[in-house]
Amino acid sequence: MCGRYVLKAGIEELKENYQATPRGTFEWRPNYNAAPSVDMPVVLQHEKEGRVIDKYRWGLVPFWAKEVNTGYSMFNARAESIASKRTYQKPFKKQRCIVPASGFYEWVKTPDGKIPHYITLKDQGLMSFAGLYEHWQGDGGQVVNSFTIITTESNDKLAPIHDRMPAILLDQEIDHWLDPANQDTEGLRDLVRPYPSDDISFYKVSTAVNNARNQGPSLIEPDEDLFSL
Repeated sequence: MCGRYVLKAGIEELKENYQATPRGTFEWRPNYNAAPSVDMPVVLQHEKEGRVIDKYRWGLVPFWAKEVNTGYSMFNARAESIASKRTYQKPFKKQRCIVPASGFYEWVKTPDGKIPHYITLKDQGLMSFAGLYEHWQGDGGQVVNSFTIITTESNDKLAPIHDRMPAILLDQEIDHWLDPANQDTEGLRDLVRPYPSDDISFYKVSTAVNNARNQGPSLIEPDEDLFSL
């Protein structure tokens, strides 16, 4: 699963990396401890607007849901069921997005408790999580734009930490994933797979990350006092 992640990149870096334009008035500050229900940047491809960056709520709210709070339990979507589960069928076919990330957290169970680890790319570049998005409108006119992060089986390197990891796209796969005209769900399903182990690194961090209210670069600094794998 992926229940916390980091995006320390600024808007200019996102624009350059994804060749995308921010939609409307876009204010963004790095988030070192993003948790479900917060608004985070996503990259979308529109037929008329082209590629845009927008802020959506993390936790997908299906268009048919009666309440917004449904989305909290849908912050992750399993790759194995996105083509068959009612909640994800339509978004998977034509409402796919990229969720930019600098890294993500997972916890290792030990006799002394759960030890948080920060997982990132070896080159410290942006991770492009495969995501799905949805638009929800309530009876009173309230509109919520939301997203979920697709997860897949962990690669060999991360398996000792957790059996799931976000589906991270390669740079050359981004165009295919974002193209709303591409509805080859069988081919798209092949893109959501474990990321190569050799390109991933991880290390233990402070338990301060356990509190979602905590923020700042110190959260991703190595913690030499904790047990590590």
